[in-house]
This record gives sequence, structure tokens and C-alpha cells, in this order.
Amino acid sequence: MPKNHKQQYQKDAAAYQDFTSSAVDFSGCDVRNGLVTATRSVRDIDTNSRRSFVYNIPLASPSLAAPPMELPTKIKARIPSPSGSQLAVLVEESVPSDIEGKGQDTKRHVMEIWTNNGHHLAKRIVLPSSIHGPVCTDFAWFGGISWNPDETALVYSAEVNKPKTSSYFATSKGEDEKDDDDTIVGGQYTLGVGKKEDWGEKYGTTALLALFCLNVSTGKIGVIENVPACTNTASQTTDGNHVLGQPIFSPCGKAVVYTGWDAGGGGEMPRRLGAIYCYHRPCQIYSSPVSQLLKRLETDNTEGDKDDKIADDDFVCITPNDRLSRSPRFSSPSDGVAKLAYLSHTKGFDTHNGCMALHTSDWCMTKGSVMDGTKKVVVDVVTLPVERGDEGKISGLGFPGLFLNQLSDRCFSPDGKFILTSTQWGSVLRVVSISLDDGSVTPIKFDMRDGDNRDEAEPSQQFLCFTEDGGAIVTQSECNYPTMLGSLPSTFLENIEGGISSQVLAELPPAATSSFSSLSSSGSCFKAGSGYSYKIMNILPEHGDVKVDVSSILLLPDDAGDEKLPLIVVPHGGPHSATPTTFVPSYGYLCQHGRYAVLHVNFRGSTGFGQAALESLAGSAGTQDVLDVVAATRAAIDTGLIDPGRVGICGGSHGGFLAAHLSGQHPDLFKVASMRNPCINIASMVTATDIPDWCYVETLGLGKYEWDNFRAPSKEENDKMWDNSPIAHLQNVKAPTLVALGMKDRRVPPSQGLEYFHSLRAKNLPTKLLVYEDCDHAIDRVVSEADFWINTKQWFDKHL
Repeated sequence: MPKNHKQQYQKDAAAYQDFTSSAVDFSGCDVRNGLVTATRSVRDIDTNSRRSFVYNIPLASPSLAAPPMELPTKIKARIPSPSGSQLAVLVEESVPSDIEGKGQDTKRHVMEIWTNNGHHLAKRIVLPSSIHGPVCTDFAWFGGISWNPDETALVYSAEVNKPKTSSYFATSKGEDEKDDDDTIVGGQYTLGVGKKEDWGEKYGTTALLALFCLNVSTGKIGVIENVPACTNTASQTTDGNHVLGQPIFSPCGKAVVYTGWDAGGGGEMPRRLGAIYCYHRPCQIYSSPVSQLLKRLETDNTEGDKDDKIADDDFVCITPNDRLSRSPRFSSPSDGVAKLAYLSHTKGFDTHNGCMALHTSDWCMTKGSVMDGTKKVVVDVVTLPVERGDEGKISGLGFPGLFLNQLSDRCFSPDGKFILTSTQWGSVLRVVSISLDDGSVTPIKFDMRDGDNRDEAEPSQQFLCFTEDGGAIVTQSECNYPTMLGSLPSTFLENIEGGISSQVLAELPPAATSSFSSLSSSGSCFKAGSGYSYKIMNILPEHGDVKVDVSSILLLPDDAGDEKLPLIVVPHGGPHSATPTTFVPSYGYLCQHGRYAVLHVNFRGSTGFGQAALESLAGSAGTQDVLDVVAATRAAIDTGLIDPGRVGICGGSHGGFLAAHLSGQHPDLFKVASMRNPCINIASMVTATDIPDWCYVETLGLGKYEWDNFRAPSKEENDKMWDNSPIAHLQNVKAPTLVALGMKDRRVPPSQGLEYFHSLRAKNLPTKLLVYEDCDHAIDRVVSEADFWINTKQWFDKHL
């Protein structure tokens, strides 16, 4: 290798480390006793893993006087009790074989109960594998752990054990040994028996989840049986049924409220489809009384538990008329009534994401149930952005509806009159206040970087939780500024129409992600707020039936002068997601270190622009989204800052689908391409992916996927899928192309990218294939992620 090449590679690696070390990714935050506890996730390239650090920051006098504490990887969850006096810690530990006596090390979950404000480890409770499988710690979707109001019990979601199986040739038991009547002979390789039907990409170990209560004093565990799924049948099969998750105790402690997903028991899931990033899987909210169960768990006496027990009343479906309902949250009670809030979409939608409504119902503390006739639609689904005057606009866009996956755990204001949440609003994330009285949605206006030259700033902000005095913990990030942690005063809801003063709690310093090079304030490539800038660009395209702005975020390196910059266009994946104005180290790396302008395009079909704009992409993927990206690219060129002869395209998943389409449909505009796990040939993908519904809906249109049936496409449907695929334009491609594949990808099978790579190589086009054997769709393992972005930068250096 030439010496100058090696030096450049070292500079690239050192610069990439600078940017990733500066990223501040919060994975949890809570406030108890005047102390903000925030957990930061940090990449570690040396060990190909992520490390977690806990920061404790006093609200009264914010400082980082105490160093952070690293959380061991075996700690899977930390759940403070409502009063803050106790802390439940879920630990996954490895038990040596000589202790278990099983001939090999085994893993188990242990719930630790810390008392005295979390200072005293009072109890360690082993969660027996004979009762359930692993506890679900996917708190972004299925999982959940919740305390009851009097802090004597926990409810959580855990995997249902698969049936007991044995080989046909298993050794017969001796005369003195008892046969297990539940054992299914010869069932170890049968789907639904010895093999579980899972939920696709990243959910390969999740099949069927049930709910369990744990008494923290006695250590006794009981399954909640009065649910819309007979968990007892799991002794024979894990087919059908429902997946139960997101559990919380009601404020009266008499019931558990939770979300149940159709897993084949509801008639719309003949095959379990991929769950991650798919927010349209049928689900409803249920309530199960648990008073009798909790009483049985209070005593250590187990005799007669099964024979003489008094059963709790049957479950109730709180949302029987809604196709999609999730994320239940309770307010504090007042006058014997609490508010239950949740996200809902009555009709549901075929696309993988969409606009959600906010519903509430009154909860009777005496009866422990929802009060009849109290359901209220607080904020309805928004078809097109609502015009409410300039004061109600963000980046020129009226309120587009609520686009969020879950409500925060503590989203109700202390007086119960408002809900605070974060939502995608065009190309930014914003904190909004929702009045439970009249449903008005008001953006909370604050800026933690308040100062000169902030008129054009469009930061993304998120709400984390309320403080004990009614203030709020929030974050703020920008394309060129890592996430800051801050607070709003206790009076902020009294003046939501005006500007609100905010306090910075912490600007966390970089955390070195590698031993490759040291970080120093003088030698660091990246400094927050400098090196590159960004701006939002909105255009109204002429094509398409739904007329909503196509919004883009343009990143520009500083000190370009009169130089016309090369441009890397980045359409996002999904396709029903969006790129907000947050700090993403890989794009800062390309912009500042690589000296490229970077254009993020939120084409129609993105979240945050109304339901009609989102659904307008269905049936026109490969056409409307392609034209939107081209229009946004030409608008960037028209600024006079871009070299029109040096435009490249980069994207993953649906962004890779668009990168391949744009290379084929507009070969004279897009000169170089880099793509991750691209969808290339929908016709060959439809029966191999975990999301066949995407193939039907995005190419054939809304209503074209049969939710109660699983079948291969017809010849006519297959032809349409092929026509909407990038492979149909292969003959036009001229761009040197980098293809990266995660070989464990279940969303877009690696055969898609391999088909494209071999086809391009057969055309004698410059092409390069990156193969990541241990990665799935996201290619988000730390070393693989770093390798891809450095390869991408060097690929554009060489060909653009």
C-alpha cells in the first residue's frame, strides 16, 4: 500500500472516531429526589460493542462534578418505584455449570430489589426458567416493567416457554422414574412446538409473550391468566394466540393495563410478520383485574394455591373498535378518577407507519376499571398539515398530526390537564403540549443554545419526563451539535404561547470510542456547532396528487468560499420514517471531514407531513419518491453552491432501493452510488422477506395486501412488482456502486444486493461488495458501521 494512502486511511479512521465519540445517545432518564439520572450509550470500536454510562446530575445546581458510572452489560433494566424509595434492577447473569449441575454454564434473569432510595440491596429474586423464558427488555415496543402503586409488586412481560419435546429415540425412563405426560415426542423440529415462529428482523428470539406479577417481598411469581390468550395452551403449541406487552398497573393497583398484539389468535396474522419498524401490526389495549393474584403472591404458603384459589374477573378489551391501540399511560388520580391515555388509529393503516390519534378514558379508582361512555378523542388523525397561522408553524409547516411510537412513561402534567410528548413535525422533532380539555396542540418554544445567529436554527427537541415540581427534562440536538440535556421551569406550561427559558443540565464531553487515536480538545476534528452548517429547504413538487412540501436538510462544510461542492444525496429508509435535524456522526463525518455537501430528503411518504402525504407513496414506490428526490436535488443545485457534475447517492433499505432507482432512472445526474441492504427486485423478495405486506402495498397500493391470508403474488402482481423495482432500469446504470450487505438480514434478504452486485459487475462497472456476516438489516454493529462509513467516504473520494 502506498504510504500516502495509508496516511489518508489513518486520518479517515481518526476523524470517524472523533465524530462517533462526540455522539450523545440517551437510552434512559429519570428524576427522583431532585437528581436527574441519565444513561448514555457509547460506541466501543475496540470490543465491537456499546457501553452504557450513568450520569447523576442535581437539578438545583447542575454539574458533572461526579464522574459517570459504567453499567455492566448484564444489567438489562433499572426501574425506580413511584416514590423513588426502591429500585428494581433486572440482571442477566451466567451461572457456572458446577453450581447448576447441568454440565454447562447457563443464563438466568434475577430481579434485584434495592431499598433506602436505591442504596441497599435488600433482595435478589431468581426468575425461574420453569415459569417463563427471558424477560422482554425491548422497552421501545413489546417490553415493559412496572411497579404497582404501593410498591409491593412488579408486572413484566416475558417469553412463554415452548412445549417440552423429546426425540423419538429418547431413552425410556426407568420403572422408578415418572414420565412427563406433557412431553411431545418427536416435536423438537416442528414449528409451533420445538421451533418457535418469531417476529422477524431483530426479533428472532421473540415468539409469544405473557404477563407475570412478582411480589418483591415473598419473591413469588404468578402468571396473569385472565388475558386474551390462553397461556396454558403453550404447553402444546406456541402457534396463534396474542403477544402481551407494555404492561402497567392502574393507579388503584387493582388491574394491569397492557397492549395485546394479534399473533394468530385474532384472525389477521396467519403468518407472523416482521415487527420492528412496523407500527401497523393489529393491537388493542386490555385490562385484567389482578387483586386475587396479588393476594396469593403475598404469602409464602403455596399449599392450596391451585385448588382453592379465587379467580380474578375476566379481562376487558378497552379498545374493541380500534384496529391499532398502544402505549397506555395513567395520570395521577383526582376525586376517585384517573385518566387513561393511549395512542390509537381506529381504522388502522396498511403502511408501516402513520399518524396516530390520542385517546383518553376515565378510570374509576373504586371499581378498578374504565368508566363507560368516557372515551374521548383528544387529538384526531390529521390528513394534511393544519394551518393555524404563523405562530403554529414549524419550518413553514402547520401541525401535521402526531407521529410517535410511544408516549413517555410520565407524560401527564402534575395537575393532569396536559400531556407532553415529542412528535415528528416536518423535518424536526418537537416537544408539544396537548390540552386534555380542548385538544389544542401547542409547540413548546425554547432553545438551549439561545444567542446570536439563532433565527435560522431548526433544532430537534424531545421530552423525556416531568420533574417532581412540574418542570420538564428535555433534550436538544442539531445536525452539527450533539444532544444536550436540559430542563424547563415548573412554570413553563403557564406561558406556552411565548418563549420559555430553558436550562442546560449537561453538555456531555466526548467519550473515546477506540484506542486508535487519543482525543484532545486541540486535536479533535469535530467541535460542536462549527465545521459545517445546515438549513431546511422546502419545495412544492408539481407531480403527484397530494400537494405537500418535500422537505430536505442541506449540510454544508464551512469555508467553501466560491468552491462548488460535490453533493451526496441521502434519502432515508422506511420508507415511512423521516430524517430530523439531529446529530448523526456519520453524516457530519462525510460533510466536515470529507468536504461534501449532504442532502437528506424527506420525500412524500415520510412521517411528519400528514397521513395523506404519507399514504400517497403507496402504489407509486419507485416513481413518486424518485421524482421527489430528483426535485430536491435540483433545488439544491439551484442554490449555486453545488457542482452539478459531482452528485452521488447514498441510502440504506428503502434508501438503497431509491439509490439503485436513481442510478438507473437518472444516470446522468447521479454519478456514484453507495447502498446498504438495498431492495432490488421486489418480485423475488416478496416471499422471502419478513414484510411481504410492504411489497404489495408500496407497489400495488392501499388495500392490496390480504391480512387474513398468506399467498404468493399472481403473475400480474409479480409483473407490477418487477416494473417498480430498480432491476427494471439496470441497463441504464453507469454509476460506480458500493454495495454493503448484512448477511443475517431478514427484512431485505442478502440475495437482493448480491443480484445487483453481480449484475453490475457483469456490465464491467466499477463495483465493490462489503459482506458483514454477523450483521442484520441495519448493519449497526459498531465495527461494521464504522467500516461501512469509512468505505463510503473513500468510495466517493475515488469516484466523485
